[in-house]
Amino acid sequence: MSTVSQLKQSLESLSQASKRTANALGQFEQQFNQQSQSVQSIMQGSSQSKDKEVLAALQQASSAVRKATADLSNAARITGQYGQSI
Repeated sequence: MSTVSQLKQSLESLSQASKRTANALGQFEQQFNQQSQSVQSIMQGSSQSKDKEVLAALQQASSAVRKATADLSNAARITGQYGQSI
C-alpha cells in the first residue's frame, strides 16, 4: 500500500472516530446538563461558598464538554475533507 493510500485510510479512520466521539460527547452533554440543572435548581439562592464552587465547576465542565464536542466535529470535518482530496 502506498504512503498516500495509508494516509488517506488513516485520515478517514480518524475522521470517523472523531465523529463517533463527538456524537457520544453530545449525548453525554445533554445528560450532564439535565442533571446539572437539577442540582442548580436545588442550590439556587444558596450563599455557601461550597455550593457556589460546585455550581461554578458544573458550568466550567459543561463549557469544556461543549468545546470538546465542537473541536472533535471540526477535526472530523477537516480530516475527512483532506482525506477525500488526496
